[in-house]
Amino acid sequence: MKALAWILAIVVALAAIGWGGRVYTARAMSSRAVTPKALGAATPATADLPFSRIAVEAGDRTLIAWWVRASVDSGQVAPAILFLHGNRSAISDYVDLQKFFYRQGVSSLVFDYSGFGASGGAPSLKNAIADAGSVARVFADSAGQGARKIAMGSALGSTVLLQAIDSVQPHVNGVVIEGVDASVRGTAVRIGRIPKFVAPLLVEPGDNVLAASRVRVPLLAVHSFADARAPIEDAEKVVAAVPGKASLVRHWRKGHSALLSSSRPCDWAPVLSFVRSGTLPPAKLDTTDACKVEAAQTAAAVAAAIKADSVRAAAARANALKSAAAKAAPTKAGATKAGTTKTGTTKAGTTKAGTTKAGTTKSGARTTPPRAPPTKKPLED
Repeated sequence: MKALAWILAIVVALAAIGWGGRVYTARAMSSRAVTPKALGAATPATADLPFSRIAVEAGDRTLIAWWVRASVDSGQVAPAILFLHGNRSAISDYVDLQKFFYRQGVSSLVFDYSGFGASGGAPSLKNAIADAGSVARVFADSAGQGARKIAMGSALGSTVLLQAIDSVQPHVNGVVIEGVDASVRGTAVRIGRIPKFVAPLLVEPGDNVLAASRVRVPLLAVHSFADARAPIEDAEKVVAAVPGKASLVRHWRKGHSALLSSSRPCDWAPVLSFVRSGTLPPAKLDTTDACKVEAAQTAAAVAAAIKADSVRAAAARANALKSAAAKAAPTKAGATKAGTTKTGTTKAGTTKAGTTKAGTTKSGARTTPPRAPPTKKPLED
């Protein structure tokens, strides 16, 4: 009996340790997945952008957001993006991004999750997911009647967006995910946050493949072909799970969320096209590099212009030589040779009409020229 009691005690202890370890590890994994950052000094005003600061109530928490509204022609409404940012950042880190959207004629609303920036509450993945739904309602109401509305998440923001998809998608026309992970647990294992053998025992706090199966609006995913933190295979799994319209664009800027460091419209071409008109690439996986295509077109145009200039320059030189040759050539009438005229040509002692020879007339009669009378010699004295 004593041995049995010891065995039961050991089993209970191991179970308690296992359960406690599972709870601790799951909480640690979830909390470390969300690392807040304080608000920086930059604001849209420092970038000469018109903006408004708004407060969004999310339960007992107050979230801070910045609206930057793009200028549009009279009678039109600019498309708008609700942007969910990445981990270890705050809205002050995305002023340049809002400036880029503004210059492209796109309005943007960027907010801080609970515990991030100046937003209240505790930072956690659960709170961030709830925050997204609250802000999406405010975003839809204030974007403007008739505006195309897109929710875009980057890195952590992609996970928050997908996990909150049921509360966000009723308020938008489509979603964009950039640098997405297939799951929070899988990423924790990949980056060494938890041991691989422990992973099966942990509750998954964010399965993005499963969440993607609930997406009912068009979805565009963009992902670096060389993202070491979130491999592109994760994005492929997420996009494959979407039951409706979805495409994945592989872009050529290296690194995690590298697209956000670019302010070139060609890098953003698929996103801007989707935001403005809802256009998705025709292929499920699109590898077109718009910047390379643009560079090739520019190079071809420059080469054609240089060739055209060369042809025009050669023609101008030929015309100039032709003109110079024409000016230097003699005229047909009045041309002369030294000592010769076309009419009235003479030879010494000869005329064309009435040629004479010494002592001969034209009739042939020979004549004797008269002799001079003899001179008289003077008389000598």
